[in-house]
Parts: sequence; C-alpha cells; structure tokens
Amino acid sequence: MQRVARWVVAVCAGAGSFVVCLWAARAARLGFLPRAEADRWVVATAFATTVAALVGAAAGWWAQAGTEGAGAVRQDVTASDDARVTQVAGDRRPGPGAPAQRPGVRDQRARAAGRARITQVGGDDGTTGPGRGEQ
Repeated sequence: MQRVARWVVAVCAGAGSFVVCLWAARAARLGFLPRAEADRWVVATAFATTVAALVGAAAGWWAQAGTEGAGAVRQDVTASDDARVTQVAGDRRPGPGAPAQRPGVRDQRARAAGRARITQVGGDDGTTGPGRGEQ
C-alpha cells in the first residue's frame, strides 16, 4: 500500500472506532452507568476516546511501518544491449571486518534485455571505498 493510503486507513480506523464506541456506550443500558444524561455523555466520550487512542496508536504504528525511514534504499534499473549494472544497498563484504547492515527498506528492481548483465547486492560492493557506497 502507498504511504498516503496507509495513513488514510489509520485515520479512518481511529475516527471510526471513536464513533462506534461512542454510539455503543450511549446505546448500552447497563446498571453501572450513570443515570443522568450529561454524565452518560461524559462516560461514553471517555470510553470512546480511550478506545480510539488505542486503535489510532496501533494503526499509526502499522502505517509508519510501511514507510521509508533512515537507511531506506530504493533502486530501479533497466539495462539493454551490452550494459553492465551493479546495484548495491549496504555491505557486500562478509566477515567480522564488514560494517553492520543499515536498517531500512531494501527494494531493488531490475529489467534486462539482450546481453545486459545486472548484479544486485544488499550491501556495499567493497569496491567503492569507505563511505562512498552510502551516497
């Protein structure tokens, strides 16, 4: 899902849960609820606000989880004829001397035609030098 669509769903879930909980708390005729009309509105609003905050927090976490953060990498390439393409998103060198992988999204897409060659690496290819692979 796109970023905006996720946030629209999150906001609608929070607002919808508020409306449903407010209606349910007002419609319920339970013995422990206050009898005065104004008090019933206060209790219903407090209940609906609490539930909407919980739903909104969960939906907001879900919406944020689908977005790109620091360290996110999106690469898209099309190669044809005798082209050679290398895509790198972190560190390709294995072993104890290799830097830790950066957190984030790694999305590499490639299309090739003819005799094109594409290499995709989920890290630094080890040939760009220190710091240059992160540009």
